[in-house]
Amino acid sequence: MRLLYTLVLGLALICGEVYLGMKTFYPQLHTAQFDIVDDLIEEKKTIIDQIAQADLAWIVATPVILVGTDPNFYPLETFNERGQYTGIGGDYLRLLSHLTGINFQVMRQDDWAAVEELAQQKQVHMFMAMVETDRRNQFMQFTDPYINLPGMIVVKRGDDKSNLTVADLEGKKVAVVQNYFWHDYLLDNYPSLELVEAKNTSMGLQMVAEGTADAIVDYEFNLLEKMQLGGLYQLESVGEVKSDKGHAIAIRKDLPELSNAIKLALASITDADRRSLADKWLNRAKPAGIERRLQWYFFFFTQAILLCLGIVIWAKSSADDAVRAKVKTLKKSCA
Repeated sequence: MRLLYTLVLGLALICGEVYLGMKTFYPQLHTAQFDIVDDLIEEKKTIIDQIAQADLAWIVATPVILVGTDPNFYPLETFNERGQYTGIGGDYLRLLSHLTGINFQVMRQDDWAAVEELAQQKQVHMFMAMVETDRRNQFMQFTDPYINLPGMIVVKRGDDKSNLTVADLEGKKVAVVQNYFWHDYLLDNYPSLELVEAKNTSMGLQMVAEGTADAIVDYEFNLLEKMQLGGLYQLESVGEVKSDKGHAIAIRKDLPELSNAIKLALASITDADRRSLADKWLNRAKPAGIERRLQWYFFFFTQAILLCLGIVIWAKSSADDAVRAKVKTLKKSCA
């Protein structure tokens, strides 16, 4: 009986670990499905009647507004497991659609450089998350920024470096995502750096991990997410890169009507609303990275084997007890 109690306790412990593992892998399943965007949509009235007639006429004549997006730029814009456009930019897009009545269609491309090229070819109308630079000002106009995210320097762990600045990277190979803000920023302000262009942040991190680049400069939240989910624990943050420029909505320069409507809609979103929209993503629990998942899988596997062995031992012990009891009974009957 004592063995049975031990097995039951072991099973309860494994069930507890499965629950904790699910919280680690999929934290969103254990959080309240509260969405600030739904509340704001319910609370705010549309601004369609405030849009100038000329601007409204253009909107009516343009049934679909094409939005260029970065395919994997957490927490500003990304795509969830169902392929839906989400992130802070995704939330703002939902709000803008409600406020203006505009039908937006998201264009998903493989990399950011390809997305920017679409705007220059006038194949997209706007972007939800773009930082103003001199180069981009040639073909885009910008709203006021709605969020300013910090930049970060990441190097290979074990280089015994900390509190680095961009100036400390002189003479080093620095990975940057092609046409990201940090690409323009480093070109304009640190021309002596040897920049290594990457297609996306994950590729840039891999360059540092493999030694083809000495460091990468990108946005903190984006880097940390890619390092965690990619299991790149051989990399570490060694410095912050400050910039006074934040992410804004960018509209093609030849579309003043669309720009007027977007700016009017943004004016109805208060500072408190913007903080709530940012907090929803910046304070969001993230799933465990590959290395952490493998640890959980190892624990589950080994303890499941121990439980099975325990059941086999218990079953064998019970069978032996039954045989001994039967032999004992037979001996008594013979006596």
